[in-house]
Amino acid sequence: MNRYLRYALLPLLAALALAFAGCGTNTPLVPPDEDGILSFGTDQSLEVVTWNLRTFPLDASSLQTIAQIVPQMQADVIAFQEIMDYSAFYELANLIPNYSAYVYNATTSYRLAYLYDTRAVQVNDAYTIFEGETNPFPRAPYVLDLDFQGRNVKVVNNHFKAFGNNHIDETDPWDEEVRRRLACQLLDQYIVENFPDDSVIVVGDLNDQIAEPPEYNVFQVFLDKPQEYRFADMHIALDPTYNTVSYPSYLSHIDHIMVSNELFGALDHPESECRVIRVDEYLGSWQNYSDQISDHRPLGLKLYLY
Repeated sequence: MNRYLRYALLPLLAALALAFAGCGTNTPLVPPDEDGILSFGTDQSLEVVTWNLRTFPLDASSLQTIAQIVPQMQADVIAFQEIMDYSAFYELANLIPNYSAYVYNATTSYRLAYLYDTRAVQVNDAYTIFEGETNPFPRAPYVLDLDFQGRNVKVVNNHFKAFGNNHIDETDPWDEEVRRRLACQLLDQYIVENFPDDSVIVVGDLNDQIAEPPEYNVFQVFLDKPQEYRFADMHIALDPTYNTVSYPSYLSHIDHIMVSNELFGALDHPESECRVIRVDEYLGSWQNYSDQISDHRPLGLKLYLY
């Protein structure tokens, strides 16, 4: 089925939204995306999106609104952070035709999760790494092993430690920047040892900037290996504007997508792209979006693998 046929299912989603809305709740229904603001994916490309949903479900209307938005994005895989209600996320998946879900049990709150298009992606496995190592990883990274058009890809979903002061305090092992730097170092080591020849996409709310001086850049272990890794969103980090960053409240770009060198050719394809998806613009304002869904925009990577 061509993924554009999903639009025909929107009336059904609207009916489901009304059925799930509680008495007295004003639940806005999302119309078809006639202007193409949400449209991101194609049938030929692999799309991986990272999206912090901010203590999902943030609002009584969150499930219905997101369920109507996701099909219009046309992404093959969406990696989520901050899933607070395990059951509600599976309920969300049930509202979206042709999508299935994985939610991990590594934490009891602020979980990581995935939605994926079952028509485009075959999932081989989903598992956590570094579980219990809460200093570098307050939320254990979540790996999705998948096949897309005969090509195996490993997606690693992360939510690094938040806060900090743009200073790496070498004397404090619990300093936020120290913890994020260690997380990067361990991920690099894991990829080298376990995915030496695999196509790897590291995504998530990494809670730090990638375009910073080396003396306090927590991602330096990746940046020091340009033949091994590239941040697909570096162009955003180098020229941040309100309309392009993932965390616009502070004109901050802290959600990232990095690929291993096995995907450099796909990243360089003239039609491949990495950008935020302006769900806030589609909902009419940042206030509407932040009240109903999140304070982070989704960041998407579109790759043409052949």
